[in-house]
Amino acid sequence: TDLPEIAPLPERLWALQGPQRTADGWVHTVNGVVNPEIALRPGQTERWRLANVSANDYYNLALDGHPLHLIGLDGNPLPERQEAEGIVLGPGERAQVLVQAEAAGTYLLRSLPWGEGGQRQPEFTMATLEVAGEPASPAPLPGALIPLEDLAGVAVDRRRTVVFQEGHEGLPYSIDGAAFDHDVVNTVVQLGAVEEWELRNDSPEWHPFHIHVNDFQVMTVNGAPFGAVNRQDTVSLPPGGAVTIRTRFADFVGRFVYHCHILTHEDFGMMAVVEVVP
Repeated sequence: TDLPEIAPLPERLWALQGPQRTADGWVHTVNGVVNPEIALRPGQTERWRLANVSANDYYNLALDGHPLHLIGLDGNPLPERQEAEGIVLGPGERAQVLVQAEAAGTYLLRSLPWGEGGQRQPEFTMATLEVAGEPASPAPLPGALIPLEDLAGVAVDRRRTVVFQEGHEGLPYSIDGAAFDHDVVNTVVQLGAVEEWELRNDSPEWHPFHIHVNDFQVMTVNGAPFGAVNRQDTVSLPPGGAVTIRTRFADFVGRFVYHCHILTHEDFGMMAVVEVVP
């Protein structure tokens, strides 16, 4: 926010919700509104804060005729701006983007088709961008943002494997063979430790892994180097695949949870307790 290219820009908060049932069928909303209209002048630049606050749905976001300039994920800055044609947000995920309006016209912010099987979602429109009026001078877009420590070069104190499961031993959703029990500590971590977790998904569905308190760096996805230094608190685990993360448990002791951020999965057991101890 304090970067000179970003600080003066107008901001919009987008709470992406749905699906919700109306007289016209199932709809998705932005801040509770179906397909709101957003007005910008040609060349005008805004900062958009996007949050997937839905219980179960993913958003595969793309804006007609415009790149999305990604500057942050899950409340954390990126080391440098990334230009993206689209951004996939699972439940609980957030993104910050810069949008610079193109020539006058009407452009749709869409969620493109996504997923397979029971998670398959069709394309739908989230909002309409109307670009009109006196052109504005395009704001300079930053390149470098906030530098971050790369945990790839840090010694790992402990490695763990955490397995997300469906239908394991009769449990609809579980982690490491157990359903959530708030009286059970599943993982004990030493304060100050750097840990590497392999998050394995033994199910046919995507699961957005989310941990409280300590953000992490994604190291690999399905064994391939991820190549990013940013911090996240949520990452989607591919069906039958795995994501490896590293975390420094730096500041706080106590108990908190990690879980799948799809509400039905979490509520039916896909959650566990971690305790950080001195």
